[in-house]
Amino acid sequence: MFLRGKPLLIALLLHLLAALLYWAVMPWGLAWYRAHVGFDSHRDIGLGLAQLYLFWMFIAAQPLIAVLRPLAAKLAVLALPLALATWTLMHHHPLRALYFTIGPGLLALAAIIATARLSSRSHALPIRDTADA
Repeated sequence: MFLRGKPLLIALLLHLLAALLYWAVMPWGLAWYRAHVGFDSHRDIGLGLAQLYLFWMFIAAQPLIAVLRPLAAKLAVLALPLALATWTLMHHHPLRALYFTIGPGLLALAAIIATARLSSRSHALPIRDTADA
């Protein structure tokens, strides 16, 4: 059910990298959004708090995604913050909904794919026995 050993370390590091990348890129994306689309803060005051909670939910989900073994479980945990972002933002702010779903979703999927490839390579490497040499 859970990863162990070297694949767990690889998964945790890659999902930590995905979370840090999203944390670093998020302010740039919001600045671009304000510059090109505008930012209306006179209405939907609670929207900023909802976005903040969705951001932290995505960050907190990364270690859990890294630890789980079946792909279906990883995708289910990833789908929760993305579904909440879509549900809360799609009706009034579709561009923000895309920003808060596509960006973190692609980063997490990239971490899942990279983890699968790197852990399969670490298991496929032959171990040399130097006692016979």
